[in-house]
Amino acid sequence: VHGMIMRNILRRGLSTTITMKGVACEGFGGPEVLKIKEYPIPTYDPKTECLIKVEASALNRADVVQRKGNYPPPKGVTDILGLECAGYLLNNISELKNGAYKKNKRVMAILPGGGNATIAKANKGEVMDIPSKLSFEEAASIPETWITAYQLVHWLGQIKEGDNVLIHAGASGVGTSAIQLVKHAKANSISVCSSAKKISACIALGASLGINYKETKEFSKEVLKKGTTNGHGADIILDCVVGTHFEENLKSLAEEGRWVIYGFMGGSKIPPPKLTVFFAKRATITFTSLRMRTQAYRDKLVAEFAKEKLPQFNNGSLKPIIDQIFSINDVINAHKRMESNETIGKIILRVDQQFILII
Repeated sequence: VHGMIMRNILRRGLSTTITMKGVACEGFGGPEVLKIKEYPIPTYDPKTECLIKVEASALNRADVVQRKGNYPPPKGVTDILGLECAGYLLNNISELKNGAYKKNKRVMAILPGGGNATIAKANKGEVMDIPSKLSFEEAASIPETWITAYQLVHWLGQIKEGDNVLIHAGASGVGTSAIQLVKHAKANSISVCSSAKKISACIALGASLGINYKETKEFSKEVLKKGTTNGHGADIILDCVVGTHFEENLKSLAEEGRWVIYGFMGGSKIPPPKLTVFFAKRATITFTSLRMRTQAYRDKLVAEFAKEKLPQFNNGSLKPIIDQIFSINDVINAHKRMESNETIGKIILRVDQQFILII
């Protein structure tokens, strides 16, 4: 199929209008609103941007929230879903002829949108070389997830050796990444999950304790107990849940603790907060959304992560955790898998040869 399309391009000339495919929503709601649509190849500024021939992308919780109409893309960003991708750097569209782009550099990128497509536009400051030992599918699991986790643990959580870190959704993509980063910082992580299977996965990655919140509603008691933090509490809380866990998190928080909120999976409504407790603990609470950060902030974060952590993927001390790989044509079932809340690690979308260009 690929060869036939490229011969057609060559025969008819590259001036022919070429479109690509992308995953977007027709309306808002369940996975059934997802559609594969035709799009023009993105225009870009070669001084600051580049194009990537996508080989694999990934699914993030933010894609589900956007699909439901609760997380619109930033102004000027495509409506194509996908906050990360891995593939080949494209120097120009003509390299699509006969697959010449496959001789180019393998790269991965964090994106404000557009990753679930044939070709993605990326800011050059957010593009990283793929570690040589990783496949495209493994690489696609890194940019959004690992850079988010790095930001949470190091920039916002300001982790120190010996810290106790309470990680909600520990078996998620961000959770499994954060557990490994905490371990490398010589700190301790406590993972909050919804099943014994997920807890086992978190312990295997380096968590010192796993708590099943469905069985242990008052999980703060487990955080504070002797042998865990010995009454000290969590120095850092990485929280993508909020609502349903708010009071237990407050009880778990240590003096001078850093509580970092990056999602609202448990809702945004909370009991009237006991501000005197925050005051007494001299605690800090921070909200963050990486997608809404400035370009300068994102570029600096990506550069630091690439320098400090990417080499560790080649030596095996850090590893991407993949739950399941779907064809991008099967994106509806990929979304259903994510909403099952049974995942451990990342859901990957492989861009098949059939998902290429349309003349």
